Amino acid sequence: MRVLAVVFSMLLAVTGQAHAARDAVRNCFDPQDPDLIRLWDGPAPGAAGDDPCLDIPYLRVFHAAHGDRPGPALLLLAGGGYDHLSNQKEQAPVATYFASELNITTFVLSYRLVQADGTYRYPVPMWDGQRALKLIRHRAQAWQIDPARIGVFGFSAGGHLAATLALHPDMDFGLPARDAVDATSGAADLLGLGYPVISMDPAASGKSNTRAKLLHGYRGAQLHQLEQRLSAQDNVSARTPPVFLFVSMDDQRIDPNNSVMFGDALNAAGVPNETHFFAHGAHGAGLADQLPEERVWPEQFKRWLTRQHFIP
Repeated sequence: MRVLAVVFSMLLAVTGQAHAARDAVRNCFDPQDPDLIRLWDGPAPGAAGDDPCLDIPYLRVFHAAHGDRPGPALLLLAGGGYDHLSNQKEQAPVATYFASELNITTFVLSYRLVQADGTYRYPVPMWDGQRALKLIRHRAQAWQIDPARIGVFGFSAGGHLAATLALHPDMDFGLPARDAVDATSGAADLLGLGYPVISMDPAASGKSNTRAKLLHGYRGAQLHQLEQRLSAQDNVSARTPPVFLFVSMDDQRIDPNNSVMFGDALNAAGVPNETHFFAHGAHGAGLADQLPEERVWPEQFKRWLTRQHFIP
């Protein structure tokens, strides 16, 4: 019986790993795919190699039918704790909805992910995210995009990255090399968040794997400084763009208090925002089309975008 129990436990572990593998998305740059756009023509700053699945950050564009008039754009950031891009529900399905149903040209960013040895820890994901925003605005005319209507939307850890970009548009995060794209504004005109990581401060929201990955190897005063700088609730200002946020209060992966703290900070600063706290939902649900409560968020987001004059 003991042998059978051990075998059963091993099968459960393998099954769990298989589910995790299906949930993960291995994004690799393919130079032959016309919908993939490298952020840098050559090696990205800080690149450790030239592996198309590890070292080349890029955008995948989902085209909208803007016609002859410039239209809005969204930069979409999937979650995954900064060490993988997880949950296919947060990438193509959401981008397709934004492009086809909301008529927003949508760019899914494959940003570099923190490796076990700390390679691509902070600030590399921020370099990639900010470069993506600036590249979209820099090429706005060619892509028929209105440079005054470029937003960012992030889920989970991607929500943390999105919030960091929106709250620190003038910070270059120590980028070691600059070109004409980097001289372009990296400001987000609005911010959308789904069940986001907000705080890097363990005193505010407890320890998290997301924080451990992003801030791998940082210690002492430097770590404390980064925890404060990268905690969105501590960096809201009058310059923060309008925010849409949704989260389920029974989220088992990320403490929903992250969203509560951020909503309180937005309200205290007078930043226009619409926050939806659902009683029941699921982390990583994307469009949440199988969840009775959360499934309404895409329509709520659409109405909010209309009120923001981001879409007609």
